[in-house]
Parts: sequence; C-alpha cells; structure tokens
Amino acid sequence: MKNFKELVVKANELIEMPIDFNLMQLKLFAKIVVSMRDNPTEEFYTFSIKNLLNDFDLTDTNYTQLRLATKGLIRPVVIKRGGGAEQQKAFFTDVNYSDKGVISFKIHPDLKPLILNLEKNYTKYYFSNIARLKSAYAIRFYELLKQYQYRGERVLPIQEIRLVLKIEGTKYSKINDLKRFVILVAQKELKEKTDIYFEFEGIKEGRKIVAFKFLIYKNTRNTGFIENGRTEALENDVKSDLTNEQEKLLFKLIDEYKISDKIAKGLIEGVSVEQVEKNIAYSESEYKKGKVSKNFSGYLVNAIKNNYASRISLFEEDEKKKAVDDKKKKAVKENKAKLKDKLSKSFSKEQKENFISSLDDEAKKKLLEDILEEVKSDSFAVTHIKKKGLLSPSASLPIITRIDDFAGKIKC
Repeated sequence: MKNFKELVVKANELIEMPIDFNLMQLKLFAKIVVSMRDNPTEEFYTFSIKNLLNDFDLTDTNYTQLRLATKGLIRPVVIKRGGGAEQQKAFFTDVNYSDKGVISFKIHPDLKPLILNLEKNYTKYYFSNIARLKSAYAIRFYELLKQYQYRGERVLPIQEIRLVLKIEGTKYSKINDLKRFVILVAQKELKEKTDIYFEFEGIKEGRKIVAFKFLIYKNTRNTGFIENGRTEALENDVKSDLTNEQEKLLFKLIDEYKISDKIAKGLIEGVSVEQVEKNIAYSESEYKKGKVSKNFSGYLVNAIKNNYASRISLFEEDEKKKAVDDKKKKAVKENKAKLKDKLSKSFSKEQKENFISSLDDEAKKKLLEDILEEVKSDSFAVTHIKKKGLLSPSASLPIITRIDDFAGKIKC
C-alpha cells in the first residue's frame, strides 16, 4: 500500500545545488531522505524494488529504468564553496541489489548534515507533493519555490535557473523556449498536483529579460488531499473541464476569499465568469462602504449566487429612464410655454374675455372643471385657477384652445 504522507526535509543548500538528476532519481533521492530521517543511525537504507516501482506509478517492466536511475546516483555532484571553490562528491558510495528484489544505498557521510538534525535554513514537504509529478523540472521548481513560500515570492535570475536545473549549452537558450519547456510545464503540474502554485513575470534590464519573479501561493484546493496522502482523490478532483479563466477565479475564491473548495467549484461551474467577476467587484465595493458584515466570504457567496451586481444595472436603467422622462417632461413644459406665448400674442385679452362672457354660468362652470382636469398634474396651476377662476393666467392656454378660430390661428 502506498504511503505518501512522508516528510521530506532538506537543507536549503542541498535544494539549491546544481544536481543533474532525472525524474526517477529525484523521487528516489526524496524517498531515501525520508528513510534517513526515520533511521538516522543506519549505514545502509534498504527498499523493496517492487514498492519503489509502485510508489513511482511504474510497473515491473520499468525495472531496468530504475536500475539505470540508481547507477546515476553514484555520479559526482559539483558542490560550490565560498570564494569560487568547487568540490566534486558523489551522494552515494554504494548501491547494492539483492536477488530478493531489494536495493540498498549507502550515503556519503558529508551529505548527512544536509538532511539530519536540521535546526534552521531547511525546507520540508510531504513526499505526496512530488509523487505524481512527471517532470524533473517541476520537482526542482517545487523545491525552489517551497523554500520561499513563507515570503510569497522569489526572484530567480535566468542564469541561476539554468545553473540549478543543469540546463547547459544552447538548450532552451531562447527565453520563450525556457518558458515553454521548463517554467510553464512546472507551473501546470504544481497547480494540479501540489500544495503550492505560482504566477510569474519577467524582470528586464533594458529590453532584455534577465530574471523571473515568481509569486507563490498556497494551493488550498490540494492541501487536504496531500496532507492526508490521498493523491488518487486529488487526481480525480483536478480532472475538470474548467477553462483557464475559471481556474484562476477558482483559486482566487479559495485562496483570497477563503471559500471552501467545494462551494467555490460549485459557483464557478454554476454561473458565468462575468457574473463571478462583477460580483467580486460589487462585494468589495459594498465592503468598503461598510455595508458588509464581518463574514465577507458568506456575503460574496450569496452575491455570486443571487447576482447582487445586477442590482446596479437595474438601478442604472431606472436612472436612465427617469432622466429620459424628465427630459420629455421638460420639453413638453417648454413647448407649452412657447405655445402659450405664441397664442397669447395671437389672441388679445379682449378676445379671451369675450369668449368667457359668451358662456352662461353652467358652461363657465363646466369649462372650469374641464380645465382643472387638464392641468391636474400641475399643482401650481390648479391652485392658481381655483383662486382666480377662468381669469387666471394658468387658464389662458386651455381657454384659447376652445376659441372657435383657434385651429386656424395655429395653422397660420
């Protein structure tokens, strides 16, 4: 049975050494480090070949590959010292195979202080973080960034990346090739399978990129699986049809806003990217206004589910409609004023008085009622007409429109 809940602890000096180990050798070395910590006084560290193949997700057909990997561990490693001095030393002095399917390693004594009894300047992680990685570069990047996780970022000059990862000669000499075949590969794998993930950006001197700045984040989505050694569940969980945009938002909801991975995933899959983004912006704005309680995460979840941000759109539509209505009312009022002025000039005061005089009391009463009905939306006009009657200036326009030759005057 696989046991991935094993703690790998290495001195930072060891992590930063330019070691030319392939994928299997890096995993094998990590397993040996675990065994050394469990049995610090042993001279040889022994493993079942079958168990190793199982831990590395390999079959018996990979036995030769494992054997070749172990031989590579005996190669000298260049250890750089102060003042430009270098030392070549093999990590392991002996590698023994038995006919019982067991392999034993004897580690160089100078290497033990870089693994055992460490009190400072070391990095630790669960073996399950690298167990499923398919790229040696991904493992090296994981260790280099895990070392600086507490800071949240790390700047690595391009020359240092090439040195530590043993990318020699003209291999990936173009920046785009280094990004495509090394950094982006590591980025994808770490996000899917480890307890950290990263974003990065180039640092330029003039027009040339000379280093990369890596922003390191806790991969909350994977942490639970990794700490419990449940990498099979992790692999099943990360297999999804989420787009890159959705994945970024998912990690943002989990890491920045502390929403559980299950709820966050439900939100991402249930609504559009645009709705999530708008409601994040809306919730943050409401929080700054002091309209959100301390449970911001809960508020944000409800905002995304119920699309609180749409309230702004409806409010804006109402405001636009109101503005249009106000504009129309203003235009009508102005037109009435113009018409009144025009008609007042066309009809003399005497004509209006003659028209009123021509009516009997019943007709005058009916006219007054009709005019009040016409202007009922204008409270000022209503008040003035009730006070002054048909002689009120506010009643002039309604009266003029009732004079027999009014239509002819308008056409003129």
